[in-house]
Amino acid sequence: MIVEEKSFLIYWQKYNHILLLSLQQMTQEKQIFATGVLFLIKALAHNIVKDFRIEFRSKVVISLILSFSVIVTISIGFASGGIIGNPLVHAILLWVIIFFSGMNTAHIFYREIEENTALFNLMYYSPEHIFISKLFVHCIIMMAVAVIVGLLYLFVMDVSVYNPLSFAILLLAGSTALAVCTTIIAAITAIAQARGGLFTILSFPITLPIITVAIKSTTQCFSQVIFSSFSAILFLLAFSTLLGVVSYILFPYIWREF
Repeated sequence: MIVEEKSFLIYWQKYNHILLLSLQQMTQEKQIFATGVLFLIKALAHNIVKDFRIEFRSKVVISLILSFSVIVTISIGFASGGIIGNPLVHAILLWVIIFFSGMNTAHIFYREIEENTALFNLMYYSPEHIFISKLFVHCIIMMAVAVIVGLLYLFVMDVSVYNPLSFAILLLAGSTALAVCTTIIAAITAIAQARGGLFTILSFPITLPIITVAIKSTTQCFSQVIFSSFSAILFLLAFSTLLGVVSYILFPYIWREF
């Protein structure tokens, strides 16, 4: 009986010792994970704030985007006399303006090459951190462009929107999808000499499904018909997610070529 109690005590002590070691290991792993997450947040925040500061400090690209959007929209309004009644034509013109306005945002990687800061970023930040921060900034800029162009177009062309909520979500989802598609293309064409023209040429076929779906759904928003934009929005979000994951995987190999 005494031998059994001693054996049980020895077994219990070993079990407690193993359990204590496991808890300590789990605590260390949690600390390492928390440290990694904190470093990721700090790195992303630093890069995002830096990019926004550079954008609003120079103001050249922002002024160019706004000028292009305003001039093209007003020119179409004057040329048509505001008598375009076909919702499909309105949707096509709107997304063509948004697309070409977004082509002016390709400088997010060009600046790194022109200012020779790519190697510095590669030394201090991982390519994944750089890609996520650039993608976030690009999405915010594209959404702002889409909202400004959309409101301006509705005002100048006097277009009636019969489903404002779906129209607003389509603008945000479509502009986000355009930003995700063009971010990786901007990285690929950054090291090319004729980067501006090459960027637009490569972007158009990839963004064509996005523009097509956005035009069809926007046409319905401009028409007095009952419809559901859920499938179009789901397609835009799924397309953005899929291409974003692929771009995230490929970007480190592209970035090291800088």
